[in-house]
Amino acid sequence: MLNHSLYKALLFFGVGAVETQTGTRDIDQLGGLIKWMPLTAFAFLIGTLSIAALPPFNGFVSEWLTLQVMLRSAELSSIGAKIVFALCGAGLALTAALAVTCFVKVFAMSFLGMRRLDGELRVTEAAPRTLASMAILAVLCFALGVLPTYVIPMLDPASTQLAGASASETLVPPFFASAQGHGALPAGFVGEFHDLGAQVGETVLPGRGLVVLHRGGTQNPVVFAMSTSYMLLVLTGLLVLTWVVIRLWLTRARRRLRRERWDGGVRQLLPEMTYTATGFSNPVRVIFDAIFRPTTVEDTRETVAEHFRIAIRREKEHVHLVDRLVFQPVRAAALWFARALAAMHHGRINAYVTYAFLALLIVFAVLPTS
Repeated sequence: MLNHSLYKALLFFGVGAVETQTGTRDIDQLGGLIKWMPLTAFAFLIGTLSIAALPPFNGFVSEWLTLQVMLRSAELSSIGAKIVFALCGAGLALTAALAVTCFVKVFAMSFLGMRRLDGELRVTEAAPRTLASMAILAVLCFALGVLPTYVIPMLDPASTQLAGASASETLVPPFFASAQGHGALPAGFVGEFHDLGAQVGETVLPGRGLVVLHRGGTQNPVVFAMSTSYMLLVLTGLLVLTWVVIRLWLTRARRRLRRERWDGGVRQLLPEMTYTATGFSNPVRVIFDAIFRPTTVEDTRETVAEHFRIAIRREKEHVHLVDRLVFQPVRAAALWFARALAAMHHGRINAYVTYAFLALLIVFAVLPTS
């Protein structure tokens, strides 16, 4: 909940800044905004990486902890509970994949590529107070992602009341030699993780350690361990190594030539020819249309000489599954019953007398005789 409140607020700030500076939230009309709003784009990128649960940002920590809950279901004795947790794990994986797809579309189609806005519209960077708010949230998303072992102890009072156990003692082992309780850890267990570098930083950083870990019990002895702090160092090293290899080795002896780009024989690539957000998300929408079955409100097709189609306009109304499966059948049954009753009201007095007479017969037949 803490991580969600941070990156979701950051994304809302970014959407507000884009709408204020461009006058629209239609992604199909945006594009290339990183040239005019680079600071907003950078902060929004951090928000998209966080909500897509990519390391080393805070969304990854939340998703990792949630996934460990699903995996620890192996310790339960109930088969039904294990099946439920397995389905939840599959749902979590699907949600993560859809989040990545969604926010790749949002960032790429809004901030990258060619400009689709009116060329006469002047787009500038967001207001300083907006940028300051986004910068604070972006720093927090990064800090809570890189240093989760310092955030988890802060949540101890809440987690202790809810779960009856200390999150710090359960998830953050005292790998640092200066931490209280370090001597109580099994020597073999500590040695294995120290060989992996779990003690790196103990001379300069306070606290229990930089590893989030859960040690399994007798029924499930698997150890789940993760460290976004060390992951950041590894990712930074890989990026630097990649840059050195490409820049100083592969391209050192090559001469760079600049030529006009080739766009399939087209002299000038127009914004209308580029990939749109609608086209990007169409495969996903096709799949989920078969599941949610949205109601088509308008379907207009314009043609020339009844052969050449020039435009298709289709508007759909999405109906929630609860409405479709619960409320709509109940409403349909109520309307059917009301229409059946309404058919009885046709203004014929003889029919009304017959109804009353039948009702009296039913009452006499049901009531016990004295």
